[in-house]
Amino acid sequence: MRLSSPIRTVLTVANGLLVTAVASIVVTIVGLIRPESPWIDKIALAWAKACLWPSGVHLDIRGTENVDPDRSYVVVSNHQSTFDIMAHFIAIPVPIRFLAKKELFSAPLLGWALKAMSMVPVDRRARSSYREVEEGALRVAELGKSIIVYPEGTRTRDGNLLPFKRGAFAIAIHTGLPILPTTIYGADKTWVPNRKRIDGGPIIVSIGAPISTAGLTDDDVSRLRDETKAVIQDTLDDLSRALP
Repeated sequence: MRLSSPIRTVLTVANGLLVTAVASIVVTIVGLIRPESPWIDKIALAWAKACLWPSGVHLDIRGTENVDPDRSYVVVSNHQSTFDIMAHFIAIPVPIRFLAKKELFSAPLLGWALKAMSMVPVDRRARSSYREVEEGALRVAELGKSIIVYPEGTRTRDGNLLPFKRGAFAIAIHTGLPILPTTIYGADKTWVPNRKRIDGGPIIVSIGAPISTAGLTDDDVSRLRDETKAVIQDTLDDLSRALP
Protein backbone atom coordinates (compact mmCIF):
# COMPACT_ATOMS: atom_id res chain seq x y z
CA MET A 1 0.00 0.00 0.00
CA ARG A 2 1.36 3.42 -0.99
CA LEU A 3 1.61 5.77 1.96
CA SER A 4 0.53 9.40 1.75
CA SER A 5 3.38 11.90 2.00
CA PRO A 6 2.51 13.14 5.54
CA ILE A 7 2.32 9.60 6.95
CA ARG A 8 5.50 8.60 5.11
CA THR A 9 7.29 11.65 6.47
CA VAL A 10 6.33 10.96 10.09
CA LEU A 11 7.25 7.28 9.81
CA THR A 12 10.56 8.00 8.09
CA VAL A 13 11.67 10.59 10.64
CA ALA A 14 10.56 8.56 13.67
CA ASN A 15 12.07 5.38 12.26
CA GLY A 16 15.31 7.19 11.40
CA LEU A 17 15.74 8.51 14.93
CA LEU A 18 15.07 5.10 16.47
CA VAL A 19 17.26 3.16 14.04
CA THR A 20 20.11 5.67 14.42
CA ALA A 21 19.98 5.42 18.22
CA VAL A 22 20.01 1.61 18.18
CA ALA A 23 22.72 1.39 15.51
CA SER A 24 24.87 3.90 17.38
CA ILE A 25 24.73 1.84 20.57
CA VAL A 26 25.52 -1.42 18.79
CA VAL A 27 28.37 0.08 16.74
CA THR A 28 29.88 1.64 19.87
CA ILE A 29 29.81 -1.67 21.74
CA VAL A 30 31.30 -3.58 18.80
CA GLY A 31 33.93 -0.88 18.33
CA LEU A 32 34.99 -1.07 21.97
CA ILE A 33 35.37 -4.83 21.78
CA ARG A 34 36.96 -5.05 18.34
CA PRO A 35 37.60 -1.73 16.50
CA GLU A 36 38.32 -3.43 13.17
CA SER A 37 35.34 -5.80 13.25
CA PRO A 38 33.64 -6.26 9.85
CA TRP A 39 30.36 -6.12 11.74
CA ILE A 40 30.73 -2.35 11.97
CA ASP A 41 30.28 -2.04 8.21
CA LYS A 42 27.45 -4.58 8.23
CA ILE A 43 25.65 -2.53 10.87
CA ALA A 44 26.18 0.66 8.83
CA LEU A 45 24.65 -1.03 5.79
CA ALA A 46 21.71 -2.31 7.82
CA TRP A 47 21.21 1.19 9.28
CA ALA A 48 21.09 2.74 5.81
CA LYS A 49 18.58 0.19 4.51
CA ALA A 50 16.40 0.53 7.62
CA CYS A 51 16.38 4.34 7.37
CA LEU A 52 15.22 4.22 3.74
CA TRP A 53 12.67 1.44 4.28
CA PRO A 54 9.58 3.61 5.04
CA SER A 55 10.67 6.53 2.84
CA GLY A 56 9.40 5.23 -0.48
CA VAL A 57 12.90 5.56 -1.96
CA HIS A 58 13.97 2.98 -4.55
CA LEU A 59 17.66 2.73 -5.46
CA ASP A 60 18.96 2.12 -8.97
CA ILE A 61 22.68 1.36 -8.61
CA ARG A 62 24.91 1.51 -11.68
CA GLY A 63 28.63 1.11 -12.35
CA THR A 64 29.66 -1.19 -9.49
CA GLU A 65 31.93 -2.97 -11.97
CA ASN A 66 34.15 0.13 -11.83
CA VAL A 67 35.04 -0.55 -8.19
CA ASP A 68 37.90 -2.80 -7.08
CA PRO A 69 36.76 -4.19 -3.70
CA ASP A 70 40.40 -4.50 -2.60
CA ARG A 71 41.23 -0.81 -3.11
CA SER A 72 40.57 2.37 -1.17
CA TYR A 73 39.29 5.51 -2.87
CA VAL A 74 38.39 9.10 -2.33
CA VAL A 75 34.76 8.88 -3.40
CA VAL A 76 33.55 12.21 -4.77
CA SER A 77 29.84 12.80 -5.30
CA ASN A 78 27.38 15.59 -5.85
CA HIS A 79 24.99 16.23 -2.94
CA GLN A 80 21.21 16.48 -3.38
CA SER A 81 19.49 15.24 -0.23
CA THR A 82 19.76 13.88 3.30
CA PHE A 83 19.11 10.50 1.68
CA ASP A 84 22.48 10.67 -0.12
CA ILE A 85 24.34 9.30 2.90
CA MET A 86 22.13 6.22 3.15
CA ALA A 87 22.18 5.72 -0.62
CA HIS A 88 25.97 5.77 -0.72
CA PHE A 89 26.36 3.32 2.15
CA ILE A 90 24.19 0.91 0.17
CA ALA A 91 25.50 1.60 -3.34
CA ILE A 92 29.27 1.85 -2.94
CA PRO A 93 30.62 -1.74 -2.84
CA VAL A 94 33.51 -0.87 -0.51
CA PRO A 95 33.34 0.27 3.13
CA ILE A 96 33.12 4.06 3.27
CA ARG A 97 33.68 6.71 5.89
CA PHE A 98 32.48 10.31 5.92
CA LEU A 99 33.72 13.70 6.97
CA ALA A 100 31.57 14.88 9.88
CA LYS A 101 31.33 18.16 11.77
CA LYS A 102 33.52 18.05 14.84
CA GLU A 103 30.57 19.07 17.04
CA LEU A 104 28.76 15.82 16.22
CA PHE A 105 31.49 13.80 17.92
CA SER A 106 30.39 15.29 21.26
CA ALA A 107 26.78 14.17 20.84
CA PRO A 108 25.62 11.25 22.99
CA LEU A 109 25.21 7.97 21.09
CA LEU A 110 25.87 9.41 17.62
CA GLY A 111 29.25 10.85 18.59
CA TRP A 112 30.31 7.58 20.15
CA ALA A 113 29.38 5.72 16.97
CA LEU A 114 31.24 8.19 14.75
CA LYS A 115 34.40 7.61 16.80
CA ALA A 116 33.93 3.84 16.74
CA MET A 117 33.60 3.91 12.95
CA SER A 118 36.71 6.09 12.48
CA MET A 119 34.73 8.87 10.83
CA VAL A 120 36.85 11.96 10.15
CA PRO A 121 36.06 15.09 12.21
CA VAL A 122 36.11 18.48 10.49
CA ASP A 123 36.48 21.78 12.34
CA ARG A 124 35.87 24.43 9.70
CA ARG A 125 36.92 27.18 12.10
CA ALA A 126 40.42 25.79 12.68
CA ARG A 127 43.30 26.52 10.33
CA SER A 128 44.76 23.11 11.10
CA SER A 129 41.55 21.36 10.06
CA TYR A 130 42.73 20.47 6.54
CA ARG A 131 45.87 18.73 7.83
CA GLU A 132 43.80 16.81 10.38
CA VAL A 133 41.33 15.76 7.69
CA GLU A 134 44.17 14.53 5.49
CA GLU A 135 45.61 12.53 8.40
CA GLY A 136 42.14 11.12 9.05
CA ALA A 137 41.80 10.10 5.41
CA LEU A 138 45.13 8.29 5.62
CA ARG A 139 43.96 6.40 8.73
CA VAL A 140 40.78 5.41 6.89
CA ALA A 141 42.83 4.08 3.97
CA GLU A 142 45.13 2.16 6.33
CA LEU A 143 42.02 0.44 7.67
CA GLY A 144 41.15 -0.62 4.13
CA LYS A 145 38.22 1.80 3.88
CA SER A 146 37.37 4.60 1.46
CA ILE A 147 36.42 8.15 2.32
CA ILE A 148 33.55 10.00 0.65
CA VAL A 149 33.53 13.76 0.18
CA TYR A 150 30.80 16.08 -1.13
CA PRO A 151 32.95 18.85 -2.64
CA GLU A 152 30.00 21.20 -3.08
CA GLY A 153 30.03 21.52 0.71
CA THR A 154 26.23 21.56 0.98
CA ARG A 155 23.13 20.20 -0.71
CA THR A 156 22.01 21.76 -3.97
CA ARG A 157 18.72 23.64 -3.80
CA ASP A 158 17.77 23.33 -7.46
CA GLY A 159 19.46 20.13 -8.65
CA ASN A 160 22.29 22.00 -10.37
CA LEU A 161 25.91 21.44 -9.39
CA LEU A 162 27.45 23.99 -7.06
CA PRO A 163 31.13 24.95 -7.35
CA PHE A 164 33.49 22.18 -6.21
CA LYS A 165 35.95 22.99 -3.44
CA ARG A 166 39.56 21.83 -3.83
CA GLY A 167 39.99 19.93 -0.55
CA ALA A 168 38.89 16.45 -1.68
CA PHE A 169 41.26 16.54 -4.63
CA ALA A 170 44.25 17.73 -2.61
CA ILE A 171 43.55 14.89 -0.17
CA ALA A 172 43.45 12.37 -3.03
CA ILE A 173 46.75 13.61 -4.43
CA HIS A 174 48.52 13.73 -1.07
CA THR A 175 47.32 10.26 -0.06
CA GLY A 176 47.82 8.75 -3.51
CA LEU A 177 44.26 7.43 -3.55
CA PRO A 178 42.32 7.38 -6.83
CA ILE A 179 39.17 9.45 -7.20
CA LEU A 180 35.94 7.46 -7.61
CA PRO A 181 33.49 9.87 -9.28
CA THR A 182 29.94 9.10 -8.24
CA THR A 183 26.74 10.78 -9.37
CA ILE A 184 23.48 10.80 -7.45
CA TYR A 185 20.34 11.68 -9.39
CA GLY A 186 16.75 12.11 -8.24
CA ALA A 187 17.41 12.43 -4.51
CA ASP A 188 16.34 16.08 -4.56
CA LYS A 189 12.93 14.99 -5.83
CA THR A 190 12.41 12.34 -3.13
CA TRP A 191 12.94 14.93 -0.40
CA VAL A 192 12.80 18.41 -1.91
CA PRO A 193 15.22 20.87 -0.25
CA ASN A 194 13.58 23.19 2.30
CA ARG A 195 10.40 21.09 2.25
CA LYS A 196 9.38 19.01 5.25
CA ARG A 197 7.39 16.51 3.19
CA ILE A 198 9.06 13.32 1.96
CA ASP A 199 7.69 12.17 -1.40
CA GLY A 200 9.87 9.13 -2.06
CA GLY A 201 10.68 7.82 -5.52
CA PRO A 202 13.70 6.56 -7.46
CA ILE A 203 17.29 7.56 -6.73
CA ILE A 204 20.03 6.63 -9.18
CA VAL A 205 23.60 6.19 -7.93
CA SER A 206 25.98 5.97 -10.88
CA ILE A 207 29.62 5.07 -10.18
CA GLY A 208 32.16 6.19 -12.79
CA ALA A 209 35.57 4.85 -13.72
CA PRO A 210 38.30 5.70 -11.18
CA ILE A 211 40.58 8.65 -11.90
CA SER A 212 44.21 7.98 -11.02
CA THR A 213 46.18 10.48 -8.95
CA ALA A 214 49.54 8.75 -9.46
CA GLY A 215 52.31 11.24 -10.08
CA LEU A 216 50.11 14.29 -9.50
CA THR A 217 51.20 17.26 -7.40
CA ASP A 218 49.57 20.31 -5.85
CA ASP A 219 49.79 21.98 -9.26
CA ASP A 220 47.25 19.41 -10.54
CA VAL A 221 44.56 19.93 -7.89
CA SER A 222 42.43 22.34 -9.94
CA ARG A 223 42.68 20.19 -13.07
CA LEU A 224 41.69 17.06 -11.12
CA ARG A 225 38.76 18.93 -9.59
CA ASP A 226 37.57 20.15 -12.99
CA GLU A 227 37.97 16.70 -14.56
CA THR A 228 35.95 15.04 -11.80
CA LYS A 229 33.25 17.69 -11.90
CA ALA A 230 32.95 17.27 -15.67
CA VAL A 231 32.41 13.51 -15.28
CA ILE A 232 29.64 14.07 -12.72
CA GLN A 233 28.04 16.86 -14.77
CA ASP A 234 28.06 14.73 -17.94
CA THR A 235 26.39 11.88 -16.04
CA LEU A 236 23.75 14.21 -14.64
CA ASP A 237 23.07 15.54 -18.15
CA ASP A 238 22.82 12.02 -19.61
CA LEU A 239 20.41 10.90 -16.90
CA SER A 240 18.32 14.05 -17.26
CA ARG A 241 17.95 13.47 -21.00
CA ALA A 242 17.16 9.75 -20.61
CA LEU A 243 14.63 10.01 -17.79
CA PRO A 244 11.39 11.98 -17.49
